Amino acid sequence: MKLGYISLVVAAAFVVSSGLAETAFAAKTKKLTYEQAWEACKKEMDKMGVFGTSTQANERHTRGAGCMKKYGYKI
Repeated sequence: MKLGYISLVVAAAFVVSSGLAETAFAAKTKKLTYEQAWEACKKEMDKMGVFGTSTQANERHTRGAGCMKKYGYKI
């Protein structure tokens, strides 16, 4: 009985501490402007070398939209 209670307390402490750490990290990071995020994503897509045919253009658009979402923006 005591082992289950101790496990529960340790698990709760871990969840609370990881949540606080995540919040602190998010507060430290500065959100990029839309233009900065666009440039960062454009550089990432150029580095991947996705150009050319319509299939590749569709892939570039999809990956670019995912990249912008990572920075908190929609295309």
